[in-house]
Amino acid sequence: MKITIFALGSRGDVQPFLALALGLQQTGHQVTLVVPRNFAEWIRSYGVGAYPVRFNVQEFMQKPETLAVLKSGNPVRLFRMVREYMGANMREALDDFWQAAQDADFVVQTLGGHGGIEVASQRDLPMAFAFLQPFAHTRSFPSFFLGPVRLSLGGSYNYLTHMLMDRVLWLMYGEPTNKWRASRLGLSPWRSYSEMHNARRGFGTPWLFAYSPSVMPKPSDWAEYLHITGYWFLDAPPNWQPSTDLARFLDSGPPPVYVGFGSMSDEAPERLTRLTLRALELTGQRGVLATGWGGVTQLTSSANVYYVDNAPHDWLFPRMAVVVHHGGAGTTAAGLRAGVPSIITPFTLDQYAWADLVAKLVVCKLSFATN
Repeated sequence: MKITIFALGSRGDVQPFLALALGLQQTGHQVTLVVPRNFAEWIRSYGVGAYPVRFNVQEFMQKPETLAVLKSGNPVRLFRMVREYMGANMREALDDFWQAAQDADFVVQTLGGHGGIEVASQRDLPMAFAFLQPFAHTRSFPSFFLGPVRLSLGGSYNYLTHMLMDRVLWLMYGEPTNKWRASRLGLSPWRSYSEMHNARRGFGTPWLFAYSPSVMPKPSDWAEYLHITGYWFLDAPPNWQPSTDLARFLDSGPPPVYVGFGSMSDEAPERLTRLTLRALELTGQRGVLATGWGGVTQLTSSANVYYVDNAPHDWLFPRMAVVVHHGGAGTTAAGLRAGVPSIITPFTLDQYAWADLVAKLVVCKLSFATN
């Protein structure tokens, strides 16, 4: 079976779907990931098909105005900015996905990658929705996308926050999606996320949530077609080896502290890096600092600090004393998997929810107690 998955976003948004693709290929399927152009070569290195789209999330995340909004922590301003960016770029990405899926037998639509419903409907194909966060409405907990203002004030309030976030997200994605439906396919517009998703209810379309039920159990008010599958972990390639310098640094002393913020950028990366270096100095710790997309920048060298551009989390994290990160869904999962303490410093949106969840699991307390 030929399966096409549309996954827009940062590397943390795309990586779990690469893991899913590898699992599907191991069972005999042929998978193509439709992704931002800057990830295509990386995906192909795993033997998975990649179809690049005209959509650059990294460029958007590193714009000065985006960095300023992220620093402010204002979700309304962030949603407005994302909406403007989507309006200018989403229709081209949807066109690319449409072309990529013309020979597909099955399509997967994600939170940021729309168009799967249209491909499935027009070509009479089966499909699935796939999410990294608990996106379906529930009374058990509030929306994961509320950012720093996330509170739980009872079942009715919790359910209302999911409806509100549906509305906010649709304000970002709805207009470009509907314009594309009209211009490309001559279809009438969706009025909401709920209407779009419910259009597939009668086809038995499953919703897949890529996190562990041990971390967050399935809510009692979720329907049967909503499935928590467990994490989709991407392991290091079999032939991957750390650089000689990284291996030497890890062997030269006690386990260091990992500090990295993935695709999160910062207006003043030097300031954030100096703050990190000072914290390591005051606590007498060694550190591995991941530069990522600009949250950390490389400053003067030190015998107690090693800068790394990229290293597989499944290999690196178990060798750390503590992992300090932004709380992205994938990095949070990797920290839990490694069995070392996690310190989460969220920047925006669902990162606050994952940080709150990890704290409630008492993972850090138990991990420190056993070391």
